[in-house]
Amino acid sequence: MTVFIVTSLFLAVSPHALCQIGIFAGASQPPATASASKPASVFYAKPGPWGKLRCFYIFLEAPMEMVESFPLPPSKPRWSFPESEFPKLADLFKRAGLPEKFAATLLNPQNCAVEDGFVHLFPAVADVEAMTPTMRDVIYTELAKSEENEFYCHPVRMTTDTVDEWFRSSGLRPELIVKIREMSYRKVDCLAFSDLSVMMNYAASNLEARKIYKACTRTRALMVHMELKENANLSELLNYWTLGPGLQRKDIEPIMRAIIETDGVDRLGLSHVLPALPRKLIYTYPGPEYARQGVFPDCHWTSLNFFNYEPHEYLLDSRMAANLVLEKFDPVKPPYRYGDILFFMENTAAFHSCVYLADDMVFTKNGRNALSPWVIMKIPEVQKLYIYNRTSHIQGYRFKKNTGNP
Repeated sequence: MTVFIVTSLFLAVSPHALCQIGIFAGASQPPATASASKPASVFYAKPGPWGKLRCFYIFLEAPMEMVESFPLPPSKPRWSFPESEFPKLADLFKRAGLPEKFAATLLNPQNCAVEDGFVHLFPAVADVEAMTPTMRDVIYTELAKSEENEFYCHPVRMTTDTVDEWFRSSGLRPELIVKIREMSYRKVDCLAFSDLSVMMNYAASNLEARKIYKACTRTRALMVHMELKENANLSELLNYWTLGPGLQRKDIEPIMRAIIETDGVDRLGLSHVLPALPRKLIYTYPGPEYARQGVFPDCHWTSLNFFNYEPHEYLLDSRMAANLVLEKFDPVKPPYRYGDILFFMENTAAFHSCVYLADDMVFTKNGRNALSPWVIMKIPEVQKLYIYNRTSHIQGYRFKKNTGNP
């Protein structure tokens, strides 16, 4: 029974989603960051065996070299529905509260195009701009059901309280940020933006159009430093941070001891404490070398390879990853500890996974695509990204020490 459930999890969701993962069961390019317009706000993690962790948020954006390899969206918005759904659109638009004139124009056969089983509607830019957040939520939720609607299916998801806070350091003109704010809508606890096509009409040049696209790749991540002063309990720290398979005391004790013993130095980036592979990947974007198998690494590849010196490429295969979880991991309940894999699950289907670090901080890759970096985030923030259109629970898994490395 267990084998059936876990294997079915991997098959439950399409692996082709651009910005969110849907399977379970289961030299990178450095990121470009916009310069901050105000000092970072520093805070400390809760006390625990992980030590004193000093944290602040940063925003990562894909490098312009990567952005230039992606086609810009057209400046004319397009809504694509399965042809079989066309008779139901009038009711959908009425339920959303679209003005009658707007809905009638959309449904005029002369303004529609039918192709490959889809009917494409082309709303006017002015009409789209005039939509309310409720209208967007209702209609864009339907559009999100099809991969034909890329930016509705995978909107920009902002985990800050406001749009202005999300784009503050992006370098975009203030009037562009105002337009994004006006067309944003809320999905549960997450702000969302889907109208990138409309924004193309406000780009003053091709370069600015690329900057808008680049700003829409933003990811908020945690930068974490461990404070190591003379009174630090090195033994307790080593016991916590060397629990994982393949991560030996020799890998982190020398650098931690050196920081403690060096006058005037008392901080160590948490990346130096992580195993070799996440230390290499963190805060970077996957280069083309990571697509040798035809797909980019996803969250499950990232989680299950966490303690491997070199990545096991077979973990790109959902069935093989499912077998690994069954063979070498046990389900566990909170409190979680370093190295536990957390699966975000809807019923028996897991749609995301990440690795627990400390105080609700996790190592994660939020998408099987080139524009999704490896980062540290808080669990509630990851939940904002993934559960805005579903209910879920978290199931932890812990490595069985007597089974060898994953």
